[in-house]
Amino acid sequence: MKPKLIDDPHIVLEMSDEPDCRFLASWLMKVAEAEALWSEALSDPDFEKRVADVSAFCVPSLECAGLEILCEMKRRDHVLAIDLLQPECGFEIAMLVQLGFFTFNGRPSYHITLPETLTRERVRQAAMDIVATASDLGDGVEVVQPESLVHTLSKTEAEAWRSRLIAMLGFDSATLRGRTIQ
Repeated sequence: MKPKLIDDPHIVLEMSDEPDCRFLASWLMKVAEAEALWSEALSDPDFEKRVADVSAFCVPSLECAGLEILCEMKRRDHVLAIDLLQPECGFEIAMLVQLGFFTFNGRPSYHITLPETLTRERVRQAAMDIVATASDLGDGVEVVQPESLVHTLSKTEAEAWRSRLIAMLGFDSATLRGRTIQ
């Protein structure tokens, strides 16, 4: 099933409210590995030229995106609705989804997951899949639409779903901050 395209594409990301430092450390190490593979792939001038549209203004950073996402998820009750049209956002989110850092769980959000294997070829293919979403706006101007590779919701739907998830899963920052360590 191909995701639907909407005018204000948002994606909902969720994580467990259980403190799991080993999982999060492993996740961040895998994101760092993906970043190293991405940098390595960009060292090939032919590949770099093929993905130039996604790095026209700056080179996307999977590490920065991963760290920012985790911090925001923690701050926002472990469930985050992200606007994919924000500058420097859509590509990184789509890359992380394509590489298996977030898995669509069908409810309609993505759960944080740890990909088993990352390779330079897998990173290159994920980037090429995103570049392949480019559409011509006319006058030879092409825009990459990474949101076409993920399941999106409108801003209203995403915020409503985020609120439902927080209530349904019992995520509540006041409760989470009030936990006692045993």
